[in-house]
Amino acid sequence: MLAFKSKPFLASVLFVWTSSVSALARPQEAAGSESRPPNPVITALSVTPGADHVAVEISFSKRVEAKVSALESPDRLVFDFPGCELAHPNQRLTVNRGAVLAVRAGTFSLTPPVARVVIDLKSVTDHEEIYTANKLVINLKTKAPPAPTSSTASRSGSIPLTAYALLARTKALTVSDLAPLEARARAGDPEAETTLGLAYHEGTLLKFDDAEALRLLQQAANQGFVAAEEAMGMFCQSGFGMSPDKAQAVSWYTKAARGGSRDAATNLALMYLTGDGMEKDPGKAANWFHAAADAGDATAQLNLAALYHRGEGVQQDDGQAVLWLTKAADQGLLPAMIELAKWNLQPEHGNNIDAAIGWCRKAADKGDATAQAVLGDIFSDEKLGRQNYSQAVLWYRKAAEQGQREGEFGLGSRYLLGQGVLQDMGEARHWLTPAANQGHPYAQLLLAKMFEEGQGGPADVASARKYYEEAANFGISEAQYRLGLMLAHDRGDAASLPAAYKWLILAQNSVKESAPAARALRNSLTPDQLAQAEHDVDDWRTAHPAQPSSQ
Repeated sequence: MLAFKSKPFLASVLFVWTSSVSALARPQEAAGSESRPPNPVITALSVTPGADHVAVEISFSKRVEAKVSALESPDRLVFDFPGCELAHPNQRLTVNRGAVLAVRAGTFSLTPPVARVVIDLKSVTDHEEIYTANKLVINLKTKAPPAPTSSTASRSGSIPLTAYALLARTKALTVSDLAPLEARARAGDPEAETTLGLAYHEGTLLKFDDAEALRLLQQAANQGFVAAEEAMGMFCQSGFGMSPDKAQAVSWYTKAARGGSRDAATNLALMYLTGDGMEKDPGKAANWFHAAADAGDATAQLNLAALYHRGEGVQQDDGQAVLWLTKAADQGLLPAMIELAKWNLQPEHGNNIDAAIGWCRKAADKGDATAQAVLGDIFSDEKLGRQNYSQAVLWYRKAAEQGQREGEFGLGSRYLLGQGVLQDMGEARHWLTPAANQGHPYAQLLLAKMFEEGQGGPADVASARKYYEEAANFGISEAQYRLGLMLAHDRGDAASLPAAYKWLILAQNSVKESAPAARALRNSLTPDQLAQAEHDVDDWRTAHPAQPSSQ
């Protein structure tokens, strides 16, 4: 069987209700001693769906070999990168293509550092790992879409062949198919030209040659063949076989969309919405999303719901937002199900708890960890009137076992409080630790307390201080207060007293004990230390203008 190429055919990007399908990492902040060589860093994570596969691309500052595990119930592939850190932790990219549900990246361990990438699956699927320089591409097979019944490009309202359908056909090509296909292409058959061009792009039984692919696609597109027009838009947008030409991409996408291509309409909408090579035009984006959504495309329906919710390119209309969100959810689009559940949980939207549970269950039963964690939250919250700690533990555990941080936090909290399970401080520490390492601020607070007080294991002042500081920088007042007290008692470190004063001052509006502790500590500071501490308070407040409420 031939290997997948590491540069798969461009797919429509999902611009969802609250996030994007691909996330670029931010540069990593310096950490630790300057004399210590920096750990390798995962700098970027992206997902590109193809016709019959999904490509997960992981970029490193320095190549790291993964330790790979295939886990069941639910099915998932786990890639651990020892000695590696994340430049941008806690990413979750929704895919929902074939067997692939989502891709997640998080910190599995801080000491020693281990970065983890998890690919959530509906079912076990073949995959291939390709390392090139400082990059790993994981190709996962998906089920090829059924071939359309008609091979003609139609502009009369029937659904035309898509570039993806023809790309899927190239996978079944054999050596004996090439000669007749090439003969048809030489005779000017646009479907044959497009199929052959995509075979060159994918390298199926042929050499990889995007320049030749572009020539063949151009010939077919010039005949008005919709699939070729769609493919030309993608080639021009991404620069396959040419330098990127966004204006030409818009031109070809527009022709294909007018010929009935839903993928082209969605890509065109995204270009207008994000300003890809042009000025942003949310109005045009909304029009093209409408065209694809009206034709039944679930991704476009979700995008359109987001625009109505934000009032971007259309008049703000939550009724329309819910209408299109429901259409997408009814087609089984997981992000739409979850957003619809969250919508129903909001008091201003009717607080329809039963509807929220219904949508969450549908997504959770498909293995979605976010939906599982939301169910745990619903069954834990007394105010929602459905409190059932046994059910909460069941759903939190499903999410936690997939490495989802809200599930880990929820399960750890239940063990800490003895709700739905016997109280077990060891298990509480076990589940709170990965949640804290993934940046969950309240998990960091609880875990810091446990390390400080020796609950669930030996006391560890250094770890307590580290987790308190992470939660304090998030703006949690109790963490700021406790960190201030801890630093105030560290008389062996000259820098600890000004830092202690800073945190006590920051916490004083929410923690009543903090103000008198700050006043008592003030007498121990020199004028220079006090000036530095007050300057640090101002700097912190400038950097954190909106603090979360204390819990």
